[in-house]
Amino acid sequence: MINTAIVIGGGIAGCSSAYALAQRGIHVTLIERHAQIANAASGNPLAMLYPRLSGDDLSSQFALASYVHSLAFYQSLQLPATDFSACGMLQLGFNARELARIQKVAAQHYPANILSYVPQQEASAIAGIPIAHDALYFPTAGWLQPQRVCQHLAQHPNISVLNSQPVTKFSKEAQGFEVYNQDQLIATAQVLIIANANDAQQLLPNLPLQTKAVRGQVSVLKPSATSNRINTILCSDGYLSPAAGLQPTHCLGASFANVETPSTSLEDLAPTAQDHIENLNKLSNISTPLYQALQPNIIGGRVSYRCTTSDYWPLVGELIDGDALKAKPVRPTAPPATLPWIPGLYINAAHGSKGFTSAPLCAEVLACMITQQTLPISHELASLLNPNRFLLREMGLKQLAKTIASAHKISG
Repeated sequence: MINTAIVIGGGIAGCSSAYALAQRGIHVTLIERHAQIANAASGNPLAMLYPRLSGDDLSSQFALASYVHSLAFYQSLQLPATDFSACGMLQLGFNARELARIQKVAAQHYPANILSYVPQQEASAIAGIPIAHDALYFPTAGWLQPQRVCQHLAQHPNISVLNSQPVTKFSKEAQGFEVYNQDQLIATAQVLIIANANDAQQLLPNLPLQTKAVRGQVSVLKPSATSNRINTILCSDGYLSPAAGLQPTHCLGASFANVETPSTSLEDLAPTAQDHIENLNKLSNISTPLYQALQPNIIGGRVSYRCTTSDYWPLVGELIDGDALKAKPVRPTAPPATLPWIPGLYINAAHGSKGFTSAPLCAEVLACMITQQTLPISHELASLLNPNRFLLREMGLKQLAKTIASAHKISG
């Protein structure tokens, strides 16, 4: 029986993973390298909760499942209105390609409480300002305060937080996992979840995760008389939140730039004027009058480095021993149970810019794997999240990578 766990990383992936286990009565040590949790990509002024759909493909199925689960999850926390608002979102058909996409999505006939197609006039009425485009309306999409939400999750009585503790290595011992900061043992537990985004690869040098850091900058704007009337999140190739917070401001974003520097390199976290301009250009796709009104209103910004994979699916599940598999390869038709699993070692990482939408569902997936409960998603989706997929593909085991999810649990 699992009684103890360690989670490395205090962003939304780590905090939601810790919370999912804590809710099941497991005592969790949550370890964060910074002085406070949610200090990296999970520390932006606001996070947006919404799905980006393209139809009924697997990616859209996962996005929708994540959205529905996360929305219910945040609502269950009974967060104050200053920390979470299901204000709705309009995804605008601002060019021919986006209009075709939202029409294709609308043709899937999702329930009206999930989304509906609204013509320009109705979109304007919903938004509170004139909108020049038809849109998809997500009535329960919303925004949340990332740090406050993570802090709320970490306050669960079964979670102990260790701040200012960079984890440099871990080992699997007979009694469980030992986690170290240099040569200092800082925690032991039966289960270990790695949820430290761009630093995960350093802890797993023998398992290719194919992660990369993506620089993103959000801009903070003081509202204008016009923008104060905005009721919902407005989304084109970027997003603008309604004015929110104790001192209401808009969050506009986000710029993106791939960086190939190792995660150990000094990251440039200073906002740039060029990225503010890029964000404002996205605002022009939402509304030209809004762009003109808000252009001089930038009062701040924040840069963070999202973690994503080369195929844009997160890394979620139990890990295998890469060295052991290379030393003793299995047949492409081998049962998943014959792979060299490292029992109790899991990962929840690489959620890109959608962490607050996808990480809570993935945390529930892990908790179900760990406690041998039924998964909340299909095995087909779970296999796409399989964190060992890149190694298996490299070794010519592509079919095996497609079939494994938690099937190895059958044999323990």
